[in-house]
This record gives sequence, structure tokens and C-alpha cells, in this order.
Amino acid sequence: MKAGLSTKNAPSPNVVLPHYVFGALAFIAASVMLFFASDDIVSLYIGPKVLGIVHVLVLGWITMIIYGALYQLIPVVMEVKLYSEILAYISFFTLGLGTILMAISFWYSYILLTILIEIGATLVIVSTFLFAINAIKSSLSSSQRGVEIRFIVTSVFWLLLTILLGIFIILNTSYSWIGKSNVELLKIHANFGIIGWFMMLVIGVASKLLPMFFIAHKLKIKYLHYSYYLSNLGLVAISIVYTFYPNEILLLLLYIVITLGIIFFIKYNYDAYKARLRKKLDIGLKLSVFSFILLFLTIIFGFISFLSPDFMGSFNIQFSIAYGISLILGFFTSLILGQMYKTLPFIVWLQKYQDKVGKYKIPMPADMYSVKLANAHYYTYVPAILSLIIAVFAKCSLLVQISAGLFLLTSVLYAYNTFMIVYHKDISKPL
Repeated sequence: MKAGLSTKNAPSPNVVLPHYVFGALAFIAASVMLFFASDDIVSLYIGPKVLGIVHVLVLGWITMIIYGALYQLIPVVMEVKLYSEILAYISFFTLGLGTILMAISFWYSYILLTILIEIGATLVIVSTFLFAINAIKSSLSSSQRGVEIRFIVTSVFWLLLTILLGIFIILNTSYSWIGKSNVELLKIHANFGIIGWFMMLVIGVASKLLPMFFIAHKLKIKYLHYSYYLSNLGLVAISIVYTFYPNEILLLLLYIVITLGIIFFIKYNYDAYKARLRKKLDIGLKLSVFSFILLFLTIIFGFISFLSPDFMGSFNIQFSIAYGISLILGFFTSLILGQMYKTLPFIVWLQKYQDKVGKYKIPMPADMYSVKLANAHYYTYVPAILSLIIAVFAKCSLLVQISAGLFLLTSVLYAYNTFMIVYHKDISKPL
């Protein structure tokens, strides 16, 4: 395990750790915001407050953690040094400040704050390009060409396309360069971001890390190849269909193709789970396994939302919102909560104790955080996500607030453990 995360090419922990700290604080902020936006949630109103929450979660929580994790994992997986630590620092500050400005602007939705959205969006775009440059330049100097690396590199290209299309949509609103509806362009934009960026990246990283943490060997790598080609071909085809011939039946078939790609990814990790040598799951792996249950739920909600059968009536909107919740606060959040305990302690442990092995009495990585608190936030998180989904269908504002309270408990306990790890003091003693 230790060898799996250590590398002579690893960047300074000062590059990686601030991302985890900011992400933990953003998760707390989103939980508080959710409490005060309960009426908007149950009224199914995707207004300024909901957009504020979404941007804090997507940019400040998920994307920030992803950036930090990849700055550590790219050298591990690709066996190269990070192209530039300076670019990594700049991308952190621009993403953090951009997220804060955009969240404030959306939440209060004052006309005078429009300029903050523009500044914030510009900073996020700058951060994205700097991150992409770092990731792509690093990958170009690597001799590793495994399918997991292909997923990670391809996800960065989809991220760039997501940002470029977002800029185009904004400019097209003002200049009407093409007659295509911005609604259709936004659907392509969402697909690029959710499937191309987030999902491709998760598949690449999870397929590398989960078998390592399960201690599983001799897995069928062909499933990942199937996943890669089906997901990418489906996404490219969907973009073309939305642009030139938005036929619902054809789109449904292409979404099925992408879903098959995701199912092959799930199959690969399920095989790793079954073949694992470590039979007892720790808290990190429990949360990671639970994330795949939520991924199945996400797929179900997504298909119902897309089909929008007439007999569902007003529930079609609820399914769309439930899809977003189960994906962002469900699958991605559960995976991040779990994988933090499998990565961050080792990053700090290697910094503090790698040179003291065999010479000093040193703690284990799991000793650097409270296992009791980690288990506690597992038992607050599970009812939090389930009650929020139920609240959307029941249109119960009180249940949303209860869910927000549980998310707040989860985020505070998670943040406490994060800070324990990041600010861990050396407690080694001579043998």
C-alpha cells in the first residue's frame, strides 16, 4: 500500500494539501446553503440559490478535491514529475477565488454582483486551462500508456471542451453566431462535463486505486477497454446528434451505449471486490462501495428523466433533480469521502515518516485520524442522501432541512478528520 502511493516524483505536499482543506470547507458551506434553500428545492425551482449550491459543490468540493488528488496521483500513475508546481498553486488560488465569487453572485443574485460572476467565471476558466496544461504536459513526458491513464488524459480533454463550449454559449447568447438553441448547447455542455470530465476521470482513477486498496489481482482489463471506447464513442455521437439531428430514440440508444460503458467499469470493480484479499472493509472502502450503489440509482433516475413518460406527470421534474442529487451529492461525494481516507493519510505519512521507517517508532496512516468520527459520518451521510432524495419527491421542506443538518454533521466530522491529517504533528520516537 505504501509503495502504491509513494513516488520519488511526488510534488510537495504543500501543492496537494490546500485542495483537501478548501474542499472540506466548501462541503460545509454547501450543507449550510442547502438548509436555507429548502423551499427552492421542494418547489423544484432551479433559481439563484440552487445554482449557488451547485457551483460550490461542483467547483469548490468535487473539482477542488479532484485537482489536489490528481496532482499527487499523476506522478504515481504516470511515473513522471508534475510539469509545474507553480501552475498548480496558481490553479488552486484561481479556482478557489472564482468559486467563492460565483457562489456569492448566484446566491444573492443582485444586478450589481453580475460583474462578480464574470470575474469568478474567468478565474475558473484560467484555473481549468492551467490544470489542463499541467496534466497534459505531464502525461506527454510519461512512457506509461495503460487504459487507466488514457481515461485520465481523455477526461482532461473533455474538461477543456466543456469550458470552451461554456464560453461559446455565453458569447452566442450575445452575438447569435449560430441559430442553435442554447438549451440544446447546454445539454451538450452538461454531457461533456458530467460524462466526459467527471465520469471518465473517476473511471480512470478508481480503476487504478480500488483494486490496489482491495488487494485484488488478475482482473480482466478488457472490461476497462470496453468501457473506454463505449463511453467516448457514445459521447461523441451524442454531441453530433444534439447538434444536427436531435432525435430522441437515437439519443436514447446512445445513452444506453454510454451506460454499457459505465456498467463495464462497475463490473471491473465488482470483480476486484469479489477477488479482494482484504475481506474486511474499512470506512474508506465502505463509502467507496456505497458510491457504486448510488451510481446505479443515478443511472435509473437518469433514464427515467430522459424518457419523461407521460404517465409520470409532474414527477418528471423530480426525477431530473433526483438524478443531479444522486450524482453530485451521491456518487461523487461518497467516493470522495471514502477515497480521502485511502489517499490523504498516506500523503502526509510519507512526508512525515518515510525516512524514519526502521529507525523510529512511528504511527500507521490510520492512526492519523479518528476512525470513530469517520464511522460516525458514514452513518450521518447515508440517511442524509437518502432523505434528500425522498424530500424531493415528497416536496417536504422540513425533510430537506433535516437532510441538510445530517449533511452538515457529515461535512463537519469529515473536515475535522481532514484537518487532523493535514496538520498532523510528528510523534515519532527513537527505537
